[in-house]
Amino acid sequence: MLKFAGSTRPPGIPIRYSIEGNTNMALTGTDYINNFDMHFDGGDMTNASLYLCTDGSFSDSEIETVIQSMRDAGLWSTDAAKKVAEDHKPMYAEQMQFIGALAASLNGKTFHAAAYDHEKFKYTPDRWRQWQDFLSANYAR
Repeated sequence: MLKFAGSTRPPGIPIRYSIEGNTNMALTGTDYINNFDMHFDGGDMTNASLYLCTDGSFSDSEIETVIQSMRDAGLWSTDAAKKVAEDHKPMYAEQMQFIGALAASLNGKTFHAAAYDHEKFKYTPDRWRQWQDFLSANYAR
């Protein structure tokens, strides 16, 4: 279970969480895979290996609000969002190379965007930058 360790942070300082009693620990790529629902756009390959990561506090309608705003900005296809299946997560943890993540907020609840790279599903650096810019401008914490 993840817990936010503080409510404010200076810009550029990674967000730190408590994972199973370990305090003040920055999240790793594997942490996002193992501890969050990972939503992705299977209809636009420029979004390959980019994920919106939510915990149990985030409702389906809240994640759909974020995704629809990204569609409206041209950053998500019209296809329904997909979610990484729990039984696929060990394979994701083994094969995906973590690039980076950012935290954002909707209705006072934190969600994350995470970028990975995979030999078959190459992430697009320009699209990741667009996601970062959009989420920072529209869902700043």
